[in-house]
Order: sequence, then C-alpha cells, then structure tokens
Amino acid sequence: MKKILFFLCLSLFVINNQTKAQLIQADSTFVYVNGEGTFIRLGKGEGTVINLLSMLQSGAQFGRIDSLNKKSNNSRMSINLARIALTATNARHKVSAGFVTDFTGITPILEGWIGFDIHKRAKLILGQRQTHTNNRLAMADERYAQTMAQSLAGKSNDGILYGGLMHNFVGATREGGLFLETNFSIHKMRIYPSVSVTTGEGQNFFTSQPTKQGFKYGGRLDILPLGDFTKNNAFIGHDLYREAKPKLVLGVAASYNQKASSPKGSESGLITGIFDQAGVATLADYRKLVADFAFKSNGFALVGEYVVSTVTGKDLFTNAAGTSQFTPQIASTFYNLGSAYNVQSSYVFKSGWAFDGRYTIIKPEFDVAGSKIVDQKWATFGVNKFLKNNALRIGVNTNYIEMSTPTAKTKKWLSNFAVQVLL
Repeated sequence: MKKILFFLCLSLFVINNQTKAQLIQADSTFVYVNGEGTFIRLGKGEGTVINLLSMLQSGAQFGRIDSLNKKSNNSRMSINLARIALTATNARHKVSAGFVTDFTGITPILEGWIGFDIHKRAKLILGQRQTHTNNRLAMADERYAQTMAQSLAGKSNDGILYGGLMHNFVGATREGGLFLETNFSIHKMRIYPSVSVTTGEGQNFFTSQPTKQGFKYGGRLDILPLGDFTKNNAFIGHDLYREAKPKLVLGVAASYNQKASSPKGSESGLITGIFDQAGVATLADYRKLVADFAFKSNGFALVGEYVVSTVTGKDLFTNAAGTSQFTPQIASTFYNLGSAYNVQSSYVFKSGWAFDGRYTIIKPEFDVAGSKIVDQKWATFGVNKFLKNNALRIGVNTNYIEMSTPTAKTKKWLSNFAVQVLL
C-alpha cells in the first residue's frame, strides 16, 4: 500500500507542482459527464485536467460442461469489474499520469504510469499499462469490451470476456516498462508507430522482479487510411460512437520475450525443467506476431485478429544431464504455441441497442499429448443496451466452446447476464 500511495502522490506532484495557487481561480471547473466521469480543470493558463472515473459491473453466469460423456452444471454470481481510474494531464509542462486500482483480484495496482511529451508527436511512458504488442481488443479498456463477463486482476477469468484468442495467447493485458508512442500523417492517412521494452513478466511492475529473466522487446504499427476514429473507437469491439464516416485501421505487432518464465509470457515463475548445456536452469525465448484490422461505419463494426506464437532457444534440454533435447514438440508442453483467428461483428442502433457475434478458431503448433494449446472453437452471441451516454449498460451473452485433444472432446455452454455502471 505504501508503494501505491507513493506512486500516486509522486505523479500528482509532478503534474500539479505549480497549480496550487490556481485552485481558487474562477476559470477552474468541476464537471461530471455521463459515461466519462468527473473532469477537474485547474485554470486555463495552467492547462491541468484531472479525470476521475469509477466503474462497477456485477453479473451472473450459468454454464454446462459435457466431457467424457459426463455432464455437469454450474452457476455463479460475481463482481466482474470494480475499479477506480484517475488520469491527469498538464499541457503546459507536457506531462501526464494514470492510475487504475482493481478490487476484483490480488493485484491492487492494475495500472500506474507517468508520461512525458518529448515532441509534439512523440510520447515517452514509464510504468505499467496496457501493452501494444497484443491483439487489438486486448488494448481496449474492459469497460468497453464487446462481451461482459468476469475479469480477475486484469485477466479474462474463463476466456469469455475477450474470447479464445486472448485466453490462450495473452493472459494479463498490462505490462510494466518503457513505452514510446509516435504519430504522423500522410495526406488524410494517419500512422501510429510504437515500441516498448518491458519486464516480460506481465503485471508485476510494482512487485519484486526476477533476476534471471531477460526483457521483452516489442512494437506495433497502425495505419488508418481514412483518418482517425472517434476517441478510442479503434480499440473497441462495438462502433460505440457510431462513426459518421467509414473508418478503417490495419495493424501489425510483434514481440520477443527473452527467457519467458510463463506459458504466455504474461506472468512470472511458472515454468521449470529447462536447462542449458552446463546443466544450469534456464528458459526459452517466447515470440509472438499479431495482425488485426477494424472497420466501422454508422454503428456497424467488423474486427479481425490473427496471432501466432513460437519459441526459440539454443542447446536447451529437459534434464540437467543434457541428454534430453528440448524439441519444438516438447516446447508445446511448456509454452502456449500455435495460432488463432478471431472475427467479430456488431451493430449499435441509435437507440442504444447493440447486437454482436464472435467466432474464434485456435490451432496448436503441434497436436501432441500434454500440449498447452489444443484444437478449439469459440462462438459468442450477445445483446447489449447502452443508456445515459454509455454510463449504464445491461447485457446478456451466450457462448459455446469446443475443445478437442487426442484423447477427449469437451463442450462448454456459458451464458452471462451483467449490469455495468460508470461514474
């Protein structure tokens, strides 16, 4: 808790160190906007804006599992999201900060970062935030997810929140490290390149760091040939803002995680049993390539995503004696290796009603016993109602998941009902 308070106080001090005298100025404002939270503006000359947004989502889930000719039913009620988010910007000093708490898991700090505008089109960010090396919808805030379902410490607990692609190849969506974002235009076309160096261990930037792992290097390139989307609409499943003109974004991202210690490279210390020639415990390098697109127009949205992951490492073994080679097939039992395709579409009416569908195919790199990835098919259909500028959302979705291994076939049906409030 001391680390949380120290980081928050430091960020706010950097932004507001010259604004204390302006707190009582007549041009300061305190405004609440439905769906976007409270905005505090501390003087026109200073240019400081603080946004405070809280979110609460509760839900109920009903499911059935059919495996090995045995059927079982389950149900649960849960708090899917319970968060408070604070962002602050100071245009005069070209600095910004963000802080997000998470009350649904064991990770109290979901995000904590501070950013500096080093150029009018370049920003440097230090801290923990959503990484840009995952698929497009992993970069969206959970409160705008196309499907409402349980989230635990920034992860989709049963995969429903974002679907099979993220459940198998992403895990935690936040990472800690150094991020550089830039943007420029070519006529009407907008281009957004970004690069990063992170810990490669997911959401543990504010805890003790392992000493034997390397860093994760990554980048993303987004091309918007028809110009910018409204707000953050390029990273939302729905066309939440009903783009008046057609908008398209094409993206590609890649990452190289040195000595990844978890199957997806998003956690820490989960993999053991890999050795080098000298018999010293080590790990393999985890690589991921992502390609995605999003098209939106007048309430219609179509999003497609593809991801493929592999590992690499020289002279690796599964025993200290160095007699059992760490082959690509064996690597599939340590890391999540394979590929996935995700396609989803939706339509948001002017009345706030939204209908959406999603379909995902997962393929393992090697169909071997013990593989972390197995053949899967995920299908989702949902209905949502957005009210009060998206401040209130009511939704229901039903999901079908089919998993096939060399020895068994499992079918799951999961349905969620949820209510979300943004304040």
